[in-house]
Amino acid sequence: MAKIVESLEKLSVEHDTREHDNNRVVKRKRELTSSIEEAVSVDHNYILAVCGTQRQIFDPEFRIGTALSDHTCVIYSVGESLNQIFTLTHNQAPIVGIRFSPTSRNILYTATNNGQITACDLRAKGKVIAKFTDITDDGKTKPLCSFDVSCNEKLIAGGSEHIGGDAFILFWDARHTNSKLDDKNNLLGGYWQSHVEDVTSLAFHSNKQDVLASGSTDGLINVFDLSQPTEDSALTYSLNTESSVDRIGWLNDNNLWCTTHNSLQLWDYDGATPYAKFGRNNLAVSQNDDPDDCYIVRFHASNALGQPFLLAGCSCVKGCLNVINDRLETCYNMVGNKQIVRDSWLHEKSGSLITVGEGGLINIWRQTETMSIEQNLSHKLVAKIGTSKAHDRQHRTKPY
Repeated sequence: MAKIVESLEKLSVEHDTREHDNNRVVKRKRELTSSIEEAVSVDHNYILAVCGTQRQIFDPEFRIGTALSDHTCVIYSVGESLNQIFTLTHNQAPIVGIRFSPTSRNILYTATNNGQITACDLRAKGKVIAKFTDITDDGKTKPLCSFDVSCNEKLIAGGSEHIGGDAFILFWDARHTNSKLDDKNNLLGGYWQSHVEDVTSLAFHSNKQDVLASGSTDGLINVFDLSQPTEDSALTYSLNTESSVDRIGWLNDNNLWCTTHNSLQLWDYDGATPYAKFGRNNLAVSQNDDPDDCYIVRFHASNALGQPFLLAGCSCVKGCLNVINDRLETCYNMVGNKQIVRDSWLHEKSGSLITVGEGGLINIWRQTETMSIEQNLSHKLVAKIGTSKAHDRQHRTKPY
């Protein structure tokens, strides 16, 4: 295991006090420092994705899982240091998603491009305890490019590539045991009329087990009520981003965030357009930043670092951006990042931000003091409350 590099300096903090037009004062920290850094692979493998465990009670240690470009998953325990637990080697194709069980820190789900989702038990050295596939009559599987697990862990959804004129959202019952590993008929069903290109992102609602949002390269974000009997009746909202959707997630009951290949968009259900949109020009926070080199990693809707924020950068990630009124501002500078970041995950209880990327490094960014914010202005846009009125296929138009 590569040597852990502990930061020799304490977290450097500067308080920036600004008075806005409405006389509200916000004090913000200016720097995050990587307290732990580890090279996962000596073979120059990328780390494509990271996930972790959240617990309702405070636990000084948590787990993270990393998905590598060589199809392996490396699992760690994180506390004052980073300790490797073991490596999963069962995947036979590129990994397109990785998730811990929402109900158990010992179950890890991975989805691969060859159309298979597996559940592994970390108490049994990563033994595969369930497989979820869709095998057609001709013996072929649908290649996946996204997946998610419902908040009560009853459903697994997988989003497919565009194949044979259709793009599929497939559903499985997650409550399968060892005895059903060879069951080829564990598919519950699927949708294939709502997207016409690759389904790049799926996001179950955090507390509504039957609500699922999907995003696609066709430019649409669709919201489904899975309690309805048909796909047509389940599709309750369709929002046109006019771009290729990369990731989506929930802000609250009625609002969604979306990152495309060139923008961050914030939506509510009733909007014909996003109520906030920030393009590459908004990401160039320094005069030396070229907007063409700017890229978006992920939006984090949690308040664990004081306010929701966007992780983005130019060439390599340099900081976290939060929404202040109608603009993006740097809320944290990230000191010492050495790689192009591909994914990030936030442990809410400890405020630890984990980043992974093309250098094969895991970085854990931490703060040591409490952020002081007299009034949180970022929620003016990010926590905008939408209405819950149902509409039939709202704003569904051709995106291009």
